[in-house]
Amino acid sequence: MPASLLGAITGDAILAALMVSIVFGVALNMAGEEGAPLTRGIKALSDVVFRIVGWVMRLAPLGTFGALATVVATYGAESLKQLGYLVVLFTATCVVYVLVVLGAITRACRLSLFALMRFLKAELLVALSTCSSEAVLPQLVRKLEILGIGRPVVGIVIPSGFSFNLDGSAVYLTMASLFLAQAMGIGLSWQQQLIMVGVMMLTSKGTAGIAGGAFIVLASPVTAVGHIPLVALSLIVGIDRILNEGRVFINVLGNAVATIVIGKWENDFDTEQAREVLHSRTVPPPQTGVDTAKIGADT
Repeated sequence: MPASLLGAITGDAILAALMVSIVFGVALNMAGEEGAPLTRGIKALSDVVFRIVGWVMRLAPLGTFGALATVVATYGAESLKQLGYLVVLFTATCVVYVLVVLGAITRACRLSLFALMRFLKAELLVALSTCSSEAVLPQLVRKLEILGIGRPVVGIVIPSGFSFNLDGSAVYLTMASLFLAQAMGIGLSWQQQLIMVGVMMLTSKGTAGIAGGAFIVLASPVTAVGHIPLVALSLIVGIDRILNEGRVFINVLGNAVATIVIGKWENDFDTEQAREVLHSRTVPPPQTGVDTAKIGADT
């Protein structure tokens, strides 16, 4: 519990700032028109803050070079092998998650996971190149409508999924935090691990649209637990871009699979059309909801 409103905002306790932000946002939403000027002011302030963050991100490559050089100079080239182990283990976890979890879900929906990945290859490649899931939101919405999912389902599940269904971010935060604890020689009790998981589940929301946002969010559970020093994040800053590749891939593919599941749940999914589209070499145009043949006959 923060001692004051401004103290929670200006302090370094992430949990206090997070709680004050949620309570303040709920109260501001309930205020309605009376709180509209304050809402516009906060939005303007957020634009300024993100502009500053943009400047910092332009210098991020230099910071990454310096951080990785410091790690190698301090701990020797042997530290690169440990970072390589993290990359390999994270990649293997992503592959297992896609093949086992998402593969089982698509099989239950009577679809092929590899056919779905081939159908969404353009969107997946864009997400990998930009390290941002929301960069492909319009294209993904269009593709899923072509697949035979109703527009209302797609319009609700995809935007909300990119904020609340971040499977890849959850995998990234979990493995990175445990790696940092082991690298610093810190043993975490099961209570501390549960607290860290809870904080990560809450603070990971909304990281999909920000390239490298999960690395910033990683500071929250590290600070909340309190046993891992914040400076330990410099150990993985050099490989953060590589880890982000698997994170955004799972985020995009996982939300596509989730939309299919919700579509079947709501009886707003044409399985036969999906099979025809997935096994076709050409992508049909999206349904516009206008019967052109009827218009021609009336004309």
